[in-house]
Order: sequence, then C-alpha cells, then structure tokens
Amino acid sequence: MLRHLDLFVTVAEEGHFGRAATRLGMTQPPLSQGVKRLESELGVVLLTRNARVVRLTRAGADLLPAARALLDDAAALRARAADHARPQPALRLGVVPQVGAALAASLAAAAGPRSALVTAPTTHLVDALDAGQLDVAVVRHPAVLGSLTAGAVTGLPTVALVPASFAATRVTLRSLTGLPLAVPPRTHAPAAHDLLLDTLVERGWDPPTVTAADDRAALALVASGQAVALTADPALSAPGVRRIDVGPLPLWVRPVWRDPAPDTLAAITAVLRAAS
Repeated sequence: MLRHLDLFVTVAEEGHFGRAATRLGMTQPPLSQGVKRLESELGVVLLTRNARVVRLTRAGADLLPAARALLDDAAALRARAADHARPQPALRLGVVPQVGAALAASLAAAAGPRSALVTAPTTHLVDALDAGQLDVAVVRHPAVLGSLTAGAVTGLPTVALVPASFAATRVTLRSLTGLPLAVPPRTHAPAAHDLLLDTLVERGWDPPTVTAADDRAALALVASGQAVALTADPALSAPGVRRIDVGPLPLWVRPVWRDPAPDTLAAITAVLRAAS
C-alpha cells in the first residue's frame, strides 16, 4: 500500500499523470494502474482524470494529508531502523583534552575495536556518563563524580611552555613571575582547577591567570609572549615556544565509569600508568 500511496501523492502534487511518471522515473500506464489499485483497496475514487488535468475528488482531498503522514512515518521508521542496523561502538570513551592526542589514541586503542572517542572537559564527561551517553571516561582529578565509580588516580608528567624570548637561565616556577598562567575555564573542572592553583602557591608561585579554551589557545598565548602554560602533551609546541621542566607538577587524571568490562578498564588503566 505504501508504494501506491506514494504514487497517489505524487500525481496529486503534479496534477498530471505524465509529469508524475517522469518525476517517479516510470511510465504512465503502471502509474495509473497503481492509483486504481489504491482506489480499489480503499473503496473510494481519489482522482478525476481527463486528457489535460487531474483533480482530487472530495475523498482524495480529505485523504491526501493522511497519505503524506503515513509516508513520512514510514520514512522515519526506515531511518531509525537503519540506525539500529549500523554497527554500534563497542565502547564509548571520553577523555579530557589535556591528555593530548597521542595518549587519547592509545586509550581508544585500549578500549577495543570500534570504540568511539569523545574529547570534552571533565564536567561534560561526567554529565555524559550520568546520562548514559558514555561508558567510561578519563577525567581530571579531583572532580565531583556522584554515583559514578572511579579508578586509580594517575599523575601525568607536565612541562611548562614559555615564550622563547624568556630570559631566565635557570627556570623555576618562581622565575616565571610576571607572566599570567593560561588555564582552561574553571567551569571545566572546578576542583582540579583550584587544586592546581593551590599547589602552585605552595611551590612559591601565585600567578594571575588568563583563560584559554583549549591547549591550542594556550599555545597561541605563549607563542605571542602573553602567558605561560602547563601541558602534559609531549607534542604540544610551536615556533616561539620553549618547553621547560619546572619539577614534578603532574596532571592528575583517573578513569570513571558505570559498567564497562573489567578487562577494558584494566587496559585503560595500564595505558595511563605507562604514560605516568
């Protein structure tokens, strides 16, 4: 019936069997026969025909919106079925962008074939886990996790990025005074943000901060001489930027999850430990 409904709707829209046949990529006789079969099945005449024009009968005009709605519903049903027919990711993994591209790729590989990777701030990843949109995520520590289960905390080594023109011969945190620290927005990981700044104060550096949406924005600020930044990404650098060691100042991360397979968690944890 759906095929015949499609024929009827097309003829009604074109107002002509010849134009409708061209639009449908078929000849006119089977088109006319299909509409007649539909009329026979419904027990009403839908169209009046003459050599020049096709018009809707009263029944045809009344049933046309319902025919269109049925065709739209059928199309939506097919689209939803196609979504189910596509191979689904074995595991949906989220990581914070601070871990860097190479480590994120290693974590995705550890998650198994067909894993799907999402990069987002800690607060977004936690919300996605709560909503059932992710299976496991690697987030910054500390963080408010609610009912989620958390794995071991791992410290990823970091370096400072400073403008290449920086004059200090022996660089320490205290020697960075005078330049603001580029940091992600506090809303991305409030507890981890506050812990970092408290740790810096304890180490003798209480810098002003400037917000950088991501590592690329932070790198641009450093390259233009406007800020310094901390990174755990061993590949993050650019002309005009020096990478310097300022002592242990790890990026603390941990896996959090709802109910992934134990072997997957073990593989992800192993990758984090190897990078620490």
